[in-house]
Amino acid sequence: MNAIVNTKLIMEDGIIFNGALTYENGLIIQADEAKNVHIPNGTQIIDAHGLYTAPGLVDIHNHGSADDLFCDEPLKCAEFFIRHGQTTILPTFYCNLTMQQMLDGARRVKEASQKGAGRILNGLYMEGPYMSGTGSNQKYILWTDRIQKEEYEPLVQAMKGFARIWAIDPGRENIEEFMAYVKQCDPNAIFALGHSRASSEQCKKVEKYGVKVQTHHGDSGSCKGRAQGTPGAGCDQYTLYNPDMYAELICDENGVHVVPDLIKLVIRTKGVEKICLITDCMASKEKFLNCQEDGIYYGPDLNYDYRGWLAGSRLTLDHACRNLMKHTGYGLCHAIRMASLNPAKLLGLDQEIGSIAPGKKANLILIDDTVQVQSVILEGTVAVENGTLMI
Repeated sequence: MNAIVNTKLIMEDGIIFNGALTYENGLIIQADEAKNVHIPNGTQIIDAHGLYTAPGLVDIHNHGSADDLFCDEPLKCAEFFIRHGQTTILPTFYCNLTMQQMLDGARRVKEASQKGAGRILNGLYMEGPYMSGTGSNQKYILWTDRIQKEEYEPLVQAMKGFARIWAIDPGRENIEEFMAYVKQCDPNAIFALGHSRASSEQCKKVEKYGVKVQTHHGDSGSCKGRAQGTPGAGCDQYTLYNPDMYAELICDENGVHVVPDLIKLVIRTKGVEKICLITDCMASKEKFLNCQEDGIYYGPDLNYDYRGWLAGSRLTLDHACRNLMKHTGYGLCHAIRMASLNPAKLLGLDQEIGSIAPGKKANLILIDDTVQVQSVILEGTVAVENGTLMI
């Protein structure tokens, strides 16, 4: 038996200020006010010294660290992100990868997920292959030709049961054929509205295949209006008014991806229960600078492509939580929920992870009130202590 004492527990809908928690065999046993938690003799005690104990963070959209991509170096990336409290990650493959690169990358991720910090890897987020072709790194984007079964069939078969989310453009010709095939092969697969200029009507046409989330809301789904100077209703608006849709948000330090007032609007519209904070972290070995003269303002936690256009971020999820609190005034409990329970619910994993409750995995982080991560516990094992990797 193990116990965390002298702690404040961040629960699903509130905070237990004088809390204690016990866990054994990788699972949470009790989590309550300290006076209600039985701690047997011989229990291994962790004194939190007043820190918060929160559920491990769940990052569903992450391409890699600042130096490495998950498709190439999954274990190195996992070792970086676990230090920031991320105990579940979906490595993300972008549509600039060839078929073989995707297949090789999936094999590496599967192998890495069986050892050490790699255990935080829990399937893939396929940001493509069939999005609109808009977005960053334009000259490297593949998969822009006509959608053909002989092309995607081997990819879907190889990813079956491992690719949890496929991002698509509802406006692509033959996209429904592709989506139907994915669901036939893997009924549990989820679709995301990816980079797209599709209308809300086109979004409605494909919702029956299991469209549940929008890729980084506010930065992927605008649509032309019906007359000059008028706004259209596209993926962004469809996501806002559909109560079943989750919205991914990139909350960077300077509010470049999504400005603070828009973050507030999205959360007010969707509610805190339907927001998933993501990092969209992306390696870039060229270290390109931003094009500020084109109105693309600098952010120290952002990434840029060869043109100086936004290309994901250099975020970690602990920093994203802190930025959300800074930009919106929402509290620690809200920020942690958006980075843990909500993405777990989207994935259908909320019976195992995402919140502190008896029977769930002991994936836990000890943090202060600015989400500075002091310790990480992965399935009951101390994985990080004061920034040092222990597994």
